[in-house]
Amino acid sequence: MSGMTRAADDRDAIVVGAGPAGSAAATVLAENGWRVLVLEKDRFPRPKVCGEFLSGDAGESLARLRVRSRIGALSPERIESGEIVLPGGRRVAFRLSAAATGISRRRLDALLAERAQEVGAEIRFGARVLAVEGNPEQGFRVRVRGADEPQEIRARLVVGAWGRWDALDRELGRRFLARRRFFGWNRDYSGGADDLAGRVRLFVFPGGYCGLSRVEGGEVNLAGVISERRRKRIPGGWDAVLAYARRSNSALDGDLARLRPGPTGFLGTVPVVFSAKPPAERGILLAGDAAGVLDPFSGTGQSAALAAGILAGEVGARCLEGAIAERDLPARYAREWRRRFGPRFRWSGVLRRLMLHPVAGEIAGSLAGERLVRFGLGALHAGPGAAPRRVRS
Repeated sequence: MSGMTRAADDRDAIVVGAGPAGSAAATVLAENGWRVLVLEKDRFPRPKVCGEFLSGDAGESLARLRVRSRIGALSPERIESGEIVLPGGRRVAFRLSAAATGISRRRLDALLAERAQEVGAEIRFGARVLAVEGNPEQGFRVRVRGADEPQEIRARLVVGAWGRWDALDRELGRRFLARRRFFGWNRDYSGGADDLAGRVRLFVFPGGYCGLSRVEGGEVNLAGVISERRRKRIPGGWDAVLAYARRSNSALDGDLARLRPGPTGFLGTVPVVFSAKPPAERGILLAGDAAGVLDPFSGTGQSAALAAGILAGEVGARCLEGAIAERDLPARYAREWRRRFGPRFRWSGVLRRLMLHPVAGEIAGSLAGERLVRFGLGALHAGPGAAPRRVRS
C-alpha cells in the first residue's frame, strides 16, 4: 500500500457509484442509521447514455425512497403507449400496462443523490475507486483517488453500482466482456415532436435499434444500440451510425427530419454486454448495470436498478446489524437477486433475438403483432423483480 494514506473516516458501508442503484442503496443504508460513503467518479449533474424511460413498475421503489412527488414536480413526460417500427415499415402498436415516466438522467440522478445525502449518506464526487480488497468477514479496504492524494478507506460492507463497465470489472477478473458486445448512444432533440406526446417509438434496423421519447419540458431523447460487429462495418463516428439507421428505416428518417438536434451532441458508450453478471464478486454486492444490463427496448433497466439498489441496501443493513452472518452475505444476496431479476434477463434475451433478426422479426410481427409485444413486455415487468420487498432474516 505504498503511497496510500489511511483515511480517518472509515465507514460501515461504501457504495461505489451514485446512479439510481447506488443512490438507492445508500438511502436505505443511511436510513437504517449506518455510516455510508458514496464514491462517484463523475460530477453531477452529468449527461448519461440512457433511454431516459422510467417504467411504471418503478413506482413502489420511488415511493420507498420518498421521491415520487419530487419527480412529479419536475413535470416529466407521462408515457402510456408506443409502437415498434420494423425495417420493412410494419408498425406494431402497444399500450403499457402502467404509465411510464420520461425524465432525463441529469435530473433523475441528481434528485436521487440529493435524497441519499438528506438521510445522512456522504457523497464524494470526482472520486475514482482504484481497487476493493478484503471480504465481509475481515472487512474491506477501498483504495480511492480524488482531488487529494490517494486514500485507503475501510468499511464492513461494499456495494458496487459503478455501471455497465468500469476498470474495477477488470481488476476483479470479471469475464462478461468476452460475450457479444454492443455500443449505445444518445442524442437530444427539440421541436416538432407533438406526435410523440405520451408515446415511445422504437425503430429496428439491421444490427440494432433506437427509440424516441420525450422527457421533461417536451425535449426528445434518441437512444440506440448497435452490435459491435455491425458498428465495425460503418466508417466514421456516431453521425455515420445514425445515417445508416435512417437509411435502413424510413420512419426513423421521417421522424428525425422534423426535429432539431440539441446542443449536447452525441454521447456514446464503451462496449456493453446485455446479460446478467454474477450479482456478488469477492463479497461485494453488485446492483444496477454492474450486476447485469437489460436491453434498453425493455424499458425496465432503471426500475430494475432502483429495486436492486434497495435490495442491496436491505440485505446489507441486515448483515450490519447481525441478522445475516457475514460469511452468508454474498450467497444470500445473489440468491435473492437471481430470484427477482433472473426472469427479466431471460425474457430480454428472447426478445432481443427476435428484434435483431430481420426475418424472424417480420414474421413474428405479422403473425402475433401487438399480442407478442404485450406478452413480452408483461413478462419483463412481472414477477418479484417489479418491486422490492423488505428482506427478512
